[in-house]
Amino acid sequence: MTTTLFQTLGTATTLVGIIVTAGSANAASLTKTASTSLVITDIIQSIGIEQFNSSLGTLQSVTVDFTGNIQGDAGFENRSPNPAQITVTLGGNLSLALNNQSLLTLNPQSVTNYQAAAYDNNNDFGGTSGQTILGLMASQSGIYTSTDSQLLPSFIGNGNVNFLFSGFANSIITGSGNISSFVDTLAQANIQVTYDYEPVQSVPEASVVWGIGLVAGISLLSQRQKSGLKTSN
Repeated sequence: MTTTLFQTLGTATTLVGIIVTAGSANAASLTKTASTSLVITDIIQSIGIEQFNSSLGTLQSVTVDFTGNIQGDAGFENRSPNPAQITVTLGGNLSLALNNQSLLTLNPQSVTNYQAAAYDNNNDFGGTSGQTILGLMASQSGIYTSTDSQLLPSFIGNGNVNFLFSGFANSIITGSGNISSFVDTLAQANIQVTYDYEPVQSVPEASVVWGIGLVAGISLLSQRQKSGLKTSN
């Protein structure tokens, strides 16, 4: 009888352990996004992302996905008496910072070659010796992940965490001979922040947990006793 009782208590203790463990082994994530409009470079502007609400749990890490886009229009005119190959390079330097700390720097670039005939005596960025190109695009992405205990508090609160987005153009048009050209460059950013956290758990009170375990143990003991009686009969 004593041995059976200890076995029952052992079963109850095991059940308690299972209940408590099940209530504390979860993890969760939450994603927030923001973006800017296309703006003529050079630009420096703030981008706000909703902070993590600490009532949800304990923030473990933050992942920042940053995509930078460069878009532009370009035109050239070959004013040389000879045909020429013209190279149009659309590019920029795009960066994301927080608390005066650089997180990510991107350098999207698009390079296209064009053939231009000898100067047709019309400086109109068209005809046979020139061309106007609309809607040039270049894009690049980067990821930053941090578990830094000094940085994470910036992401916690009931407001916004404000990133600083910088976009500077370095577009250029090159070729042999004499060239007239222009490039209008715009920049835009997309940000996605993923919060990985340990959620607040609703753990039953100790008396309730032990009660559940003991009831289950006693039920097992009763079933064993009934089984023993049937066998003896």
